[in-house]
Amino acid sequence: MDSLWIDLRYAARTLAKAPGFAVIAIVTLALGIGANTAIFTVANSLLLRPLPYSDPNRLVMLYSSKPDQRADIDGISYPAFELIRDHNRSFASIAAFADESFNFSGQGEPENIPAVRVSYNFFDVLGVQPTLGRTFLLSEDKTGGARAALISYRMWTTRFAGSRDVIGQNIVLNSEDYTIIGVLPPNFSFPLSLTKHCDIFVPRVFELSLETPERVRAGSLFLHAIARLSPGVTIPQAHADLEVLNRQYQHEFPTNADAASNTILQIGNLQEKAVANIRPQLLILTFAVGFVLLIACANVAGLMLARALARKREIVVRTALGAPRSAIIRQLLTETVLLATIAGVIGIFLGLAGVRVLAALGSASIPQLADVSLDWKILLFTAAISILSGLLFGLLPALQISKPDLNAALRDQSRSSTASRQRHVTREILIISQVALSTVLLIGAGLLINSFLRLANTSVGVDPVNVLTMAIELPPAHYSSPDQMIAFYRRLRDAANAIPGVQAAGISSALPINPARITPILVEDQPVVPLAQRPFLLLQTISPEYAKAMHVPLLRGRDFTDQDDVQSPKVAIANQAFVRRFWPNENPLGKKLWIGRMTEPAEIVGVLGDEKNMSLAEDPQPEVLLPFPQLPWPNLNLSVRSNLDARSVVAAVRQQLASIDPSQPITSIQTLQEVIDTGKAQPRFIMFLIGVFSAIAFLLAIIGIYGVISYSVAQRTPEFGIRMVFGATHRDILNLVLSRGLGLAASGIGIGLIASLGLTRTIASQLYQVSPNDPFTLAASAILFLFVAVAASYLPARRATHANPMDALHYE
Repeated sequence: MDSLWIDLRYAARTLAKAPGFAVIAIVTLALGIGANTAIFTVANSLLLRPLPYSDPNRLVMLYSSKPDQRADIDGISYPAFELIRDHNRSFASIAAFADESFNFSGQGEPENIPAVRVSYNFFDVLGVQPTLGRTFLLSEDKTGGARAALISYRMWTTRFAGSRDVIGQNIVLNSEDYTIIGVLPPNFSFPLSLTKHCDIFVPRVFELSLETPERVRAGSLFLHAIARLSPGVTIPQAHADLEVLNRQYQHEFPTNADAASNTILQIGNLQEKAVANIRPQLLILTFAVGFVLLIACANVAGLMLARALARKREIVVRTALGAPRSAIIRQLLTETVLLATIAGVIGIFLGLAGVRVLAALGSASIPQLADVSLDWKILLFTAAISILSGLLFGLLPALQISKPDLNAALRDQSRSSTASRQRHVTREILIISQVALSTVLLIGAGLLINSFLRLANTSVGVDPVNVLTMAIELPPAHYSSPDQMIAFYRRLRDAANAIPGVQAAGISSALPINPARITPILVEDQPVVPLAQRPFLLLQTISPEYAKAMHVPLLRGRDFTDQDDVQSPKVAIANQAFVRRFWPNENPLGKKLWIGRMTEPAEIVGVLGDEKNMSLAEDPQPEVLLPFPQLPWPNLNLSVRSNLDARSVVAAVRQQLASIDPSQPITSIQTLQEVIDTGKAQPRFIMFLIGVFSAIAFLLAIIGIYGVISYSVAQRTPEFGIRMVFGATHRDILNLVLSRGLGLAASGIGIGLIASLGLTRTIASQLYQVSPNDPFTLAASAILFLFVAVAASYLPARRATHANPMDALHYE
C-alpha cells in the first residue's frame, strides 16, 4: 500500500510538470469515456434495466403474425385471447390491452387524453400495485359492469393536485361517467403502448371505440396480450403450447379473419419486445462510441511514446541505480491510470450532459429517452472503462519505455537507437489503427447521411405545403349510429370548406405514412377462398375532396361524390400499387372486389396516384379507399389546404367545430409537413449522433497524424540538414515528409476500407436505397481522409524545409 501511495504521489508530480501533455491526454480520454458513458446510460436504461414489474423475466408478450402479408400487425383477436386464456397450460396468468383515447370533459376545455383498455387482471399480471386505491374487479370487466378508471400519477398530481380524496371521484370520458378507483405509482410506465403517456386505464377491451361487436367476434386483430409464465415453463415450451391452441382456434373459428393456416401465434420476452424498435440503433451507437474510445486510447498511447524522449534520462538513471523493470512499468501504469481516472470523472459529467442532450434532441423520435436515468451500473461501467483505458493506452508505452538502451542513452545517441526506432514504428502502427477505425466510422456516417438525404428527398405522393391536419374522435355515447357520424363529418367538412382562404378540406381515416386499418380482400377473377386466407391489404375511408386537399392525382375514373352514400351501390378507389398487383395489364375501372365481410362487392370507379402509406422508407402498399358514408368510422382526420400559412386556420376550424359540437375536442394538430417529418425523426437522430462520433474520431486521427509527423520531423532534423548539404531542395524535403504522412493515412484507409466491407452490413437495416458497400461513399470517405491527412502533414513538412545544414553538421 505504501508503494502504491508513493507511486501515486510521484505520478501526480510528474503530470504536474507536464501540464500541456496532461490536459491534452485527459481531454482526449474524457471525450471517449463521456461518449461511452452517455450511450451506455441510454442502453442500460432501455435495453438492460429490468422493467419495473414483479419478476419481469417471467413476463412474455403474445402476438400473431402473417409472415407472407406485409401489411399485417402484431396483434391477436379477442376470441383467440379467450381461447388461450381458458385452455393454455403454460401461463400462470394472462391479460390483454389495446390503445384507446377518451374525450375528457367537464373540467374546462374538452381534451382528448391517451388511454389504454385492459383486462381486469392486467396490473396483477405485471405485479403492479396502485399508490392509492385498488385495481379492477372481474365484475367491472364484464358488459354492463361499473365504469371504473385508474389514472396515472402524473394526471393525479396535475389535474387533481395530488389530493387523496380523488378515489371515488367521477370523471367524464366520452360523455360517460367513470369512477376513479386508483392512482398508479409514479415510476409506472408501459412501453408497449403506442401512446407516449398513458394517463387513464379502463377495463373491457372488447368495447374499444374503434371496434364494433361484429368485428370483435369476427377475429379483428386489435388486441395485444401479455402473460406470466408458470414456474418451470420456458418460452419454447409455451410456444409449443400456443401452436396446439392455434390449431384448435382454426378448427373452432374457421371463418374468422385470423384463422388462416398462415397465421402464426408468437411469443417473446416482454422486455425484448418493448425495445425491439430501438435495439438496432443503440447497438450501432454502442459500436461507434467504442471505436471513439479505442481511437482516443491510441492517441494518448502515441502521446506517451512521444514523451519517452523527454523522460529518457529519468528512466536510464532509475535503471542504472537498480530499479527493476517491473517497478518502472508499475510507476508508468500508475501515471496512465491516474490520467484515465481523472478523465473518467470528467467523462461522467460529460456523459450526464450528453444524456440530457440526447433526451432533448431525440425524445420525439425515441420517446423512451425521456425516462433514461443514471444508476450504480453506470458508475461501475465508467470506472471500469477508465481503468481499462489507462491500462490499454499505458501498457505498450510502458513496456517500451521501461527497457532503455543504457549505452546509447549515456552517449546521448537515442536518436539512432533501436528503442527509439521501435517507439517510432509503434506510434505509426497506432496511427494506422486510428485511421482505420476512423475510416470505418466515417464510411458509416457517410452511408447514413446518404441514406437520410435520399429519405428526405423521397416523394411522399402528396403536396404538404399549407396543409393542416387534425384528429377527431367521436364518443360512442353521442355518436352511436352511422348516420350520426356521417352527419357530423359532413357538417365539419362543409364548415371547413367555407372558411376564407381554404382551397379544399377532406376527411380520411389515415394520413400519409400512418396506416389505420387492414382488411381481407377478395378481387374479381381471383379464386374464391375463405375470409382467413384472403390477402390483408390497407383500407381507408375518405370524403370527396380528400385527394384535392392532399394534391394526390386522380389517374383514372372519378372521385367520390356526396351521392356515394349508404343507399347507393358500393364503390371504391384503388391506388396504383393495388392496380399493379391485381390488374397490371388491364383497365381496373368497373372491376369488383369484396372487402372484409361485405356481401355486396364494391366497384372500382377511380385510381389515385400512390402515396407513401406505410412509412417513408417503404414503397406504397396496395390500398383500397371507400367513401366514408359506406364505411362509417368514428375516428377520422380533417385535412385542410389553404392559400395561407397552414396554422392560420386553426382558430377558424375550432370555431366551426364548437358551433357543431362544443364538447368535441380536436387533437394532433399538425401541418402535413410535420406529419411527414415524423418519419424522418429517428433516422435523422441516429445520423446526427453517428456524424458527431465520426467527427470526433476523425479529429483525433488527424491530430494523431499531425503528432507523428511532427515527432518524426523533430527526430530527423539532422538528417534533413545533411540531405540539404548534399543538394536536396526544399521541395524534396517537403515531398519526403508529406509522403510519410500520406503513407500512414493510406495504410489506415486501406485497412478501414477492407474492414468496412463487413462491418457496415450491421447498419444495412437502417439504410434507405443505399448499399452498405456504396462505392461513392467508400471513395468519398477515402479521398476526404487523404486530403485532410495531407493538410495535417503540411505544417510539419514546412518546418522540415527550414532545417539548418550547419546545425546538422555541428550535431554530427
